[in-house]
Amino acid sequence: MYVKKLKSSGAVLLVLTVAQFFALTLWFNATAVIPQLIPYYDLSQNDVDLLSMTVTVGFVVGCMISSLFNLPDVIKTKNIFTFSALAGGLSNAVSSFSPSFSGVVVCRFLTGIFLAGVYPTGMKLAVTWFREGRGYAVGLIIAALTAGSGLPYLFNLTYFPDWRIIMNVSTVLAVIGGLLVWIFVDEGPYDAGVARFDPSNIGQIVRNKALRLASYGYFGHMWELYAMWVWIPSFLRDSYLHSHPGSDSTLFFSMGTFLVFIGGAIATSFGGKIADTYGRTTFNIIMLALSGVSSLVIGLLFDKPIIALLIAVFWGMTVIPDSPQYSSMIAELVEPAYVGTALTLQTAVGFMLTLLSIKILPIFVKVVGWSYGFTILFPGPVIGIISLYRLRKLPDSEKIAMGKR
Repeated sequence: MYVKKLKSSGAVLLVLTVAQFFALTLWFNATAVIPQLIPYYDLSQNDVDLLSMTVTVGFVVGCMISSLFNLPDVIKTKNIFTFSALAGGLSNAVSSFSPSFSGVVVCRFLTGIFLAGVYPTGMKLAVTWFREGRGYAVGLIIAALTAGSGLPYLFNLTYFPDWRIIMNVSTVLAVIGGLLVWIFVDEGPYDAGVARFDPSNIGQIVRNKALRLASYGYFGHMWELYAMWVWIPSFLRDSYLHSHPGSDSTLFFSMGTFLVFIGGAIATSFGGKIADTYGRTTFNIIMLALSGVSSLVIGLLFDKPIIALLIAVFWGMTVIPDSPQYSSMIAELVEPAYVGTALTLQTAVGFMLTLLSIKILPIFVKVVGWSYGFTILFPGPVIGIISLYRLRKLPDSEKIAMGKR
């Protein structure tokens, strides 16, 4: 039966948002079942850390492969999205039946590689449907990612009878997400079409000064973002136990972390509209400043868990809303034929930085304690603010948000 493709940008955006949310549950589903994986595979703390980072490592590798071969601009974007969602679901399903932990790690790595064909390509599909309101469109997709990121922390409050069920719920959702895009979505009216593979594309992208400055802003943002997301649960748990020794902190840090993510998702949804109206670089500079200050302040309230939680939620609401605006800026500053490659390259480098900040932060905390632990993330927002301020001075910045830079 023939199904007519959607022609309304709003309807397409709704389908893309749902599809992204469904497919990206693959990234975080292992977090929900780690308590069951520990006794099942007799995992050490190093094993748990490895499992937590494996998808991100695979994602970076996938982004680099995609950029090297210019895949998002050589193959139709919707085809990459659908294949990647289905393949990611398959590798996730295989991981749930692996008899060894090493098999799980390999499958999670492959899942990360395939997610590199979902997240950046979903953003590219969104921007092909919007010229005005582009920041809002990409913002909704990032909001879906953020909301999905927070769901595993609610799982800490529930006991699942079989971790394989949870893993394969994500598989089913990823398949549905891929099929939704395949059936209902096509490239929008602002699509540049399919470009021939040309290795010089990456060089052309890197030589674009405005694009470099926008990317530096994104890299500063990414230095802060994922390290905050990964370690805020530990901070909240330790803060609560510091004031209530011997008590059960599960409810406090699990619900608290969920509120951090949900607050970020809501703020990101509205942030896109604000950025489209008042300017992307202006909005991002404000968000970077607020999140940077939060990274300095929150540790000073370590011995006041309720107030620390409020600051954490505020930080969660300011650390993520600028993220989609960088993707929108890239789409507006690069030649249209190379949007997919530019987005994927930017994302890959940004996630490489997250691996470093995620690894460094707990080492820094061991030296200075939680009171000053998060301050190591502060240089990220500073670099981002400086880069975006310099970007505003360039003539090319007039291309951003149709002149609302």
